[in-house]
Amino acid sequence: MRAVAFAQHNPIENPGNLAPFTNDTNRIDCLNALSYKYIILEKKDSAEYFATLACKEAQKINYIHGIAVAYSRQSQIAKHFDDDFIKSETLGKTSLQWYEKTGNKEGIDTLYNYLIYTVFSQSRFEEAIDYTEKKYAFAKQSDNLSKTMDALTWMFAIYRQRGMYEKSFQFARQRYDLALQSKNKIWISTALYGMAQLYMLIEDYPDALSYFRRVLQMDDQETIHERISTDNDIWFKMEFTEVFSHLKLFDSAWHYYNLFKPASNKAAYFRVYWVSTGECYLLQKDYNRALQNFQLGLKEHQKLNDRNEVMRTLLDIGKTWLALGDDKAALQYARDGLQIALTTKTKQFIRDGYQVLYSVFDRWHQTDSANFYFRKYTAMKDLVANDQIKAKFAAYKYDQQIELLNTEKQLQQERLRQTTTQKEFLIVIIVGIVLLVPVLLRNFFLKRKNETHRRKIAESELQLQKLEVERAKAAFQKQAADLEMQALRAQMNPHFIFNSLNSINCFILKNDKLQASAYLTKFSKLIRLILQNSQSAFITLENELDALQLYLELEAVRFDQQFSYGITTAGLDVAIIKVPPLIIQPYVENAIWHGLMLKEEKGHLEINLFTEDTTLYCKITDDGIGRQRAKELGSRSSRDYKSMGMHITAERITMLQHKKQLDTVIEVTDLAQADEHSGGTEVLLKIPLLYD
Repeated sequence: MRAVAFAQHNPIENPGNLAPFTNDTNRIDCLNALSYKYIILEKKDSAEYFATLACKEAQKINYIHGIAVAYSRQSQIAKHFDDDFIKSETLGKTSLQWYEKTGNKEGIDTLYNYLIYTVFSQSRFEEAIDYTEKKYAFAKQSDNLSKTMDALTWMFAIYRQRGMYEKSFQFARQRYDLALQSKNKIWISTALYGMAQLYMLIEDYPDALSYFRRVLQMDDQETIHERISTDNDIWFKMEFTEVFSHLKLFDSAWHYYNLFKPASNKAAYFRVYWVSTGECYLLQKDYNRALQNFQLGLKEHQKLNDRNEVMRTLLDIGKTWLALGDDKAALQYARDGLQIALTTKTKQFIRDGYQVLYSVFDRWHQTDSANFYFRKYTAMKDLVANDQIKAKFAAYKYDQQIELLNTEKQLQQERLRQTTTQKEFLIVIIVGIVLLVPVLLRNFFLKRKNETHRRKIAESELQLQKLEVERAKAAFQKQAADLEMQALRAQMNPHFIFNSLNSINCFILKNDKLQASAYLTKFSKLIRLILQNSQSAFITLENELDALQLYLELEAVRFDQQFSYGITTAGLDVAIIKVPPLIIQPYVENAIWHGLMLKEEKGHLEINLFTEDTTLYCKITDDGIGRQRAKELGSRSSRDYKSMGMHITAERITMLQHKKQLDTVIEVTDLAQADEHSGGTEVLLKIPLLYD
């Protein structure tokens, strides 16, 4: 995958106007300029001829800057025409050595681009970052926005390729903001392309497609030429098409694959086309065709030492052999791909390699190896998923900021239009007075103008009020979304997850496979339900109770059935009643941890749901030790955590109260036994009654 667009400079407009007999350094500069121009004109032989000639003549007179530029041109030719990264890197480093011997750094920025590209393509990301930081420092020193944009683009691409999506998004946002400020059409186009790539990698394909289409909507001859001249056109076309494959729109995908198939004289482009179409075949489970295309692409990638694409294709082939049932071949290709991934620390490819390895050993019933690689796979999968979630959250906050800024901009425009209307009205009055319009005509004219003005003012004020309401609504929705995210994080109690995993480990150590398997199944189902339910502002009461039932079953097993529980719904139609997700669980968890868990004998927890008028009541009753005793025994960190979870839930219910204009409250009652000792706690939640 590529996301790099080099800034193109145009030192000359017409090669024929260069004087072939110019003396000394000027002649060498002209030869180097001719070589560059022929690169742009896609004429490799002429470009090589003039670069070689410039190098020889510069060496004769020891013109150091001319030698540096000539080697830089040769490095550019090796990359641009043949994708020969090793040769391009060797020539580029030679050029850099000559640049270090002269104070004339003109052209070094272009050299940095190709050095970054060559080491990036060989998966040497630390070197790529080092060159990029030098390029960024040079851009800042020269106060050049174009070079700064290039450096930000490289930072975005390098961190994206390493699977560090959150950091990649930070650079993507910086370059997009810079592009918008500059109003540079090409920069905006390439920045939008980068955003599309990032949304692809975090598997948000609808938004990725939206950004790709924004690029295509603003396309013209200039932007298309930019992608072609920077070798990004084939990558753009294939990645755009891959979105349709991931959305399972295979008819559309193959329409674009046929449309974008490279011409016969673009042999270097076919390696990209083969792998991209191979992955589409793989998604369609046409494994034989997928394997054929992957092998064609791999052969070309290996010739060019494009380690990023070699790594990607090796793992694609491993997955394909696994699907075809050839476990030995799958193991070999997966190991080769994983070796590169581990060396380059590309997390998403490390994850894929471990997945193939554990699947193969599982088929061979080699339990130790299968378990070893399964643990590696799940750990890396969680790392990648965590970074994807962080990037999604960063993207969400950025989109919200853009939306608020757009609303504010509309308000400013409306205020300006209102002011302009008032000024126009005043001018009309002044002109009428100056011209001494006859009284009747003036009265008639002013009456009409006044009516028109009042109507415009009323319409403007109404529009202004609507925009103010929309802005308040957007802020309210953002607050709601933030609370939902906080609620999800609060419910994903790290202590509960850690203790659950310890329980699973305990069952395994006791060789209680059935209990471990059952517990793990319920635990994974609970986590999946929490994540699924958190995607919606409201879910059915049935789904909420399913998650709550799983949670209670897990806690009961973990605490050796120290308490019993019951859930009654009083004949409610739980399939149509809607509630916010995770609205009951914090109070249930609090009852278990601070009431029942600390009780010496077995306790009981009762959850009763019923309705009255427009309110859903949820009564949570436990016969635990009570709040006062729990405060005396409980740890401070535990109290803080539970207080946070219940505080967030209370705020969410308060927001519902604001929407429905209901007197919704949460009541907590301490229960007492006949001997005046604590008989537990009762919590009553009053939630606005909503139906599907």
